[in-house]
Amino acid sequence: MPRRVRPRSVTVTALAAAGLLSAANGALTGVGSAAPGPAVPPDTQASASVSVHCPFADPLGPRALTVETTATLPAQAKTGTSATIGAYSAKLGLPRDVALSLLPAGATTGSLRGAVQLDLTVQQDDRSDKVPVSLVVAPTPLPETGDVVLTATGAVPDIAINTVGAVTVTVTAPTLTLEAVPAPDAPAPTTAPPKVACTLDEGQQATLGKILVLPKTAPKAEQQQSAAPGEVTAQDEPPANEYTQPLGLVTILTTSTIQKLGATVVSPPALLMNGFISINLDTGDSSISGASVFSPVSTTFLGFGFVPVTATVEFLPVDYRNSKIIEVTGQLYTDDVTGLPSLRTSLEVYARMSHAEINGVPLDLGPDCMTKESVKLKLSGPYEAFGSGHITTDPDGFVLPGFTGCGTNGQDLNPLLEGMSSGGGNRAVVDTFNLVGCDTPDPAQCPEGSQPPAPGSQNPAAKKAVTKPR
Repeated sequence: MPRRVRPRSVTVTALAAAGLLSAANGALTGVGSAAPGPAVPPDTQASASVSVHCPFADPLGPRALTVETTATLPAQAKTGTSATIGAYSAKLGLPRDVALSLLPAGATTGSLRGAVQLDLTVQQDDRSDKVPVSLVVAPTPLPETGDVVLTATGAVPDIAINTVGAVTVTVTAPTLTLEAVPAPDAPAPTTAPPKVACTLDEGQQATLGKILVLPKTAPKAEQQQSAAPGEVTAQDEPPANEYTQPLGLVTILTTSTIQKLGATVVSPPALLMNGFISINLDTGDSSISGASVFSPVSTTFLGFGFVPVTATVEFLPVDYRNSKIIEVTGQLYTDDVTGLPSLRTSLEVYARMSHAEINGVPLDLGPDCMTKESVKLKLSGPYEAFGSGHITTDPDGFVLPGFTGCGTNGQDLNPLLEGMSSGGGNRAVVDTFNLVGCDTPDPAQCPEGSQPPAPGSQNPAAKKAVTKPR
């Protein structure tokens, strides 16, 4: 059991988003190309049962077989190190008439041997690679009656995983190469046994299991600056004794209110990608890592209090020219008044406006209608890493800066937007929810807690803050 430590302070940073690849080779995986992985939690037992069709030669024809795969998968791995899949075996039942056809003519007893070739698909989001696996079928005698059960075993090449997040391992259809075991005095065969390439039946689950890939180094270590010769830096210190735990599936609901417009911008639900909490077992300090991208949202408001305006608003990171991943830093603390675990965080984003209409008439803002400066947000409130969070701006709110780059064909629309919206006293609310996983394609069959609450509904964290005495 992992050691449980009460977190005292938290630094929140954003990892690269899921699917970003290693700068070394741009590949999701490599075979046998990395050093053995560090110590990780115990391996997990994984299994998959799939149905396939195998086109045996006439007069046998195509046959339906079931392939049962078992293996041990590492629970975790680190980027830049290898993941080893062990105890790999594939068991299949071969129909008796097919088995007899492989024996010498007229024989009713004997043994079969051979090989099974297949690929493992290693996938994260839209990135995937194939790992070839060669298995051997040891000599297996035919039973007196019924089908013969063949078991193929072998080693899976070490898989070097170069990206952070959950990696899914999926089985594929095998290619069978089977033959009868010759008698000791029989002449050597002059032809190779035929290969039978099976195909996977559609519409079935072929996932063997998942491996959680963690960053190789802690975010703090990555941010250390080079020191002058002879100067002692944090890099010279021994590595922290850390325990890392994934946060699971976390959704984020963001609401911003612009005082001057009297408008509320409710962003679509966003997911926290690669969310982890790391606890320093020596000091009790904790860090949370994650990344999120917010989709553009259309909003309607009254400009200057009477002009109906519709526009698309998008929140972008400071480095929006190179990435849409928003980074944030903060501290986890216990509120002195409510006694609740809380989060104090700072955030910088740019606001971009587009697709505007005034009184239903399109207003071309151009592609680069942005705030002149980043919007600086300071938020705090009740927050539980494995529950829900409800963090808001302080009573003074935040300032929406002026705009730049708004307008086309010589039009300068910056003063118009500034007059309508720029100023202080604005408010932002960020609600976070840890969701229950659901594998079924029908949302109606998912367990309670697998979907985020509707926007505007009461967040449990906010409810706790209200009911706690101040």
